[in-house]
Amino acid sequence: MIDALAGEIANARDVLDVGCGNGAYLTKFVEAAGIRTVTGVDLTFDMLLSARGRVGAKCRLIRGNVAQLPFKPESFDFIFASHVLQFFADADLDGAVAEFARCLQRDGVMIATGQRDDSARQTLSAIVGEERWREYREVIFRTAPRRQADARPKDRYQQAFARAGLRVEERAAPFTVTWADIDEWIRVRWMPLIPEGERERADTMLAEIAKEAASRSMTQHEPLIVGRWDS
Repeated sequence: MIDALAGEIANARDVLDVGCGNGAYLTKFVEAAGIRTVTGVDLTFDMLLSARGRVGAKCRLIRGNVAQLPFKPESFDFIFASHVLQFFADADLDGAVAEFARCLQRDGVMIATGQRDDSARQTLSAIVGEERWREYREVIFRTAPRRQADARPKDRYQQAFARAGLRVEERAAPFTVTWADIDEWIRVRWMPLIPEGERERADTMLAEIAKEAASRSMTQHEPLIVGRWDS
């Protein structure tokens, strides 16, 4: 995905990763030439611990609500939000995007992924087959939101960008998903949401999947929503 944003990253100086999670993208930003500061914000303490383990002291990490960012207006020229917008209800989406945009410099760029966090689930389904996937899904992802409005989420996101005053474009970014990526994502993001009585079963399921998936990877194409202020 980062390769699809190479031009924007090359021009970035002050980067904000909204909902930075375990720091997977922070590691790319801190290594990019020309970037002066990198900041990651996430609400989940365990995610920030994982991120700190990845990036060390190379960036600033803040625990906070991404809908109420603790920054002055126009603090960043590159704002990135990967798999964040799907966590906002329809009534809150415009406000969240407007809050991100408040922190964007006039010559900056704001980028968000354009679909729900489904890539890992799609990969798992392809690996284990639809029948077994339904069983695993009910245990591991039973708390995942299933809203009809998310059938075409990128349209909602584009509209929210436009209502925030940003000029919008879309591009597709290929990326590779491995089992190691999926396993870490499930254990940090989803395992805490599984009832304690079901976690042993979930662990067993993950071990079963690992036997088939450990050496496999899949390429997905992620739609990106790119927003800029009109000049």
